Amino acid sequence: MKFKSKYLLLFSFALILISSACQDNRLYENYIDIPNHKWNKEHIARFEVEITDSIQLHNIYIDIRNTGRYPYSNLWLFIKQTNPEGTVSEDKFECHLASDAGEWYGSGFGNIFDLQVLYKPAVLFSKPGLYTFEMVQGMRDDNLPGIVNIGLKIDKTKQLETKNK
Repeated sequence: MKFKSKYLLLFSFALILISSACQDNRLYENYIDIPNHKWNKEHIARFEVEITDSIQLHNIYIDIRNTGRYPYSNLWLFIKQTNPEGTVSEDKFECHLASDAGEWYGSGFGNIFDLQVLYKPAVLFSKPGLYTFEMVQGMRDDNLPGIVNIGLKIDKTKQLETKNK
């Protein structure tokens, strides 16, 4: 019995180390629930992120959880970013959720599919401070069915390598 508990403890410790090592680069991750899984055009998903490092590059991801009832293979988003000085930039961004054959991308559990889409790679935030990201759905439906959650994830990333080294 002592032998088994020693290995169980060692396995648990290794699992904790592995999971914490996988999350070392994560700066921010949060999801907003979409009421009744119908994203109204007026519903703004708002994320406030405190950036402390203006030297490190970051990757920004959009996380989408949708049901199989989502009627389209893509999702258009209007994304507004406000920096600490109040400067606003706006983007229109398309997320591909399914193949042309109708197979959902991402991982699925039951009837819910989870997809992470790279929105902006290797971003350098100009100043430390509070950055605000606001997303609204940009599809034609006033109430877009089948969207469970919308999320934002920001990871630290390594410097880009140049060809002329």
